[in-house]
Amino acid sequence: MRYALWLLFAAFPLACAPQVAAPPRTPEPAAPASSSAWKQVEPSQQKLALVPNPAGVPAPGESCQVYGAPPSASCGNAPARESLAAALAQADPLKRDGALGCLESAPEFTAGLVRALRAELAPVECADVLGVPLLEPRKPGLDRRVEDVLIALTAAGRLSRLVRKAPELSAPFDKAHFGEFFQSALKPWIVTQAAAIHDLSAVGPSLTPYAKGVVAIEAGLADMRFVSVVRQVALPKEMDDDAEIRESYYAALDEALEPRKARGRDAALVGLRELAKEGVLVDPRVERARALLSEIYSGRRIDALDKLLLPALGPVSDASTDQKLAARLPTFYAGFVLEAAVPDAPLLRALLDRGLPPVLAQRLNPEQLDDAARDLLVRALIDRGRRYLRGDDFATSVRLSSVGKMSPERALYHALGSTLQNGPRDASDVLLHGPLLPSATGQVGELDQLATQRSDIAPLAAFDAAYLLSLAPPQNDPKFWDDLAKRFDKAARALHAADQKKLAQDFGRAAKDTAKALRDSHAAPGAHESAAQNQKN
Repeated sequence: MRYALWLLFAAFPLACAPQVAAPPRTPEPAAPASSSAWKQVEPSQQKLALVPNPAGVPAPGESCQVYGAPPSASCGNAPARESLAAALAQADPLKRDGALGCLESAPEFTAGLVRALRAELAPVECADVLGVPLLEPRKPGLDRRVEDVLIALTAAGRLSRLVRKAPELSAPFDKAHFGEFFQSALKPWIVTQAAAIHDLSAVGPSLTPYAKGVVAIEAGLADMRFVSVVRQVALPKEMDDDAEIRESYYAALDEALEPRKARGRDAALVGLRELAKEGVLVDPRVERARALLSEIYSGRRIDALDKLLLPALGPVSDASTDQKLAARLPTFYAGFVLEAAVPDAPLLRALLDRGLPPVLAQRLNPEQLDDAARDLLVRALIDRGRRYLRGDDFATSVRLSSVGKMSPERALYHALGSTLQNGPRDASDVLLHGPLLPSATGQVGELDQLATQRSDIAPLAAFDAAYLLSLAPPQNDPKFWDDLAKRFDKAARALHAADQKKLAQDFGRAAKDTAKALRDSHAAPGAHESAAQNQKN
């Protein structure tokens, strides 16, 4: 029976995933025959080749068509930048899209940028409805980075519609019919979906960094979704009730899917790395990738640093149009619209809601920043470091926070950076090398010192010290967990915010439970030995 099942899966590994280079490099598809000449072809030829629409990609749903409609209302006479800020403030997605559509021809904005922004903010599965009209035929005069993002969003829209639901077995639900169903329906669907993911992911490597990250993340999500969807195809009861058949089937399936799972992980990691370099802090695409990686690699803790407690940031000022735009624009687009803005403290505070574009970060001279702006720059590094597990960001935050007046907030950032700079290089270290952070993460002396001081920062430092220790515990040491429970309980008593207090209490209870479980597991063998000795006597 196992041999028969292997025959059933004979073509599966090839359909699921070509082998890729060791992570975290971008997965490289097989090169077309003309790839060596890509640098010599005309841009229009190259771009059309990079927007495939392979077989198996479902068409956009009817709900997507409204995003391609022309503006239905007048744009009014307000200055373009103010109109952009007002459009981004619209809560209704369709009203926002309509308001943005009015601004596509505004000379104040780089050609194609507002269309790309519309595709970015539309539902991901609708992005190609907005992207294709500027690419096929190619609109002349597009900035290379904008054109690449339109290409990436078009590919992302198509990738997002792939591998949503596998074919379903119809009656009769028996072994013979399942074999026929696999060969005639499921396997062709597998091959088609896998080929479409491969063709669309091939768009990414030649694009500029942000666009490359967009494609890589969506390709990774499609690959990981592939694993989940195919794994959920149910066996008929006759086969599921036979333990040998069921175990052989799922063993063969898991082995066949493993390359696809690894490919999806690697692509998502590449995408996260590219978006981190582009300064992205808050983005739905990043959250979806991190959530799916955490689900598939549960225990690997790509979100390990999310629960660290940091000082609350002050409110965003809306005193200027630039500040409104900084808080609302996705990071890539802020880099264009705010390129000439002065990156002072109010603007930096607004940018922390989405991200700090490289074009603005490069203009910041840490030696010339006032204390408020320096604190915000350090906070941006801490936030990016913990979101993407970037050791370099923590190391830079330590260097910058060591200069000038050490406010309580900066002291906390310095303490966190000092500990975490010895942690992972990036998220790939955690996903590829194991679930726990390096033992150096447990060097919390500076945080412990802050926890003894009289300041609003002290309870945060106390919690963060305990939390970081919990990420690098010694093996089988109940006393460690006893001490950790006391740390969390002490932090809980000092914290003021109800949600923070509850978080510390929950961690304290979990630490006590762990200590008890370890003692019970240690006691059990001794109890058995005692009972055996009593029986012998």
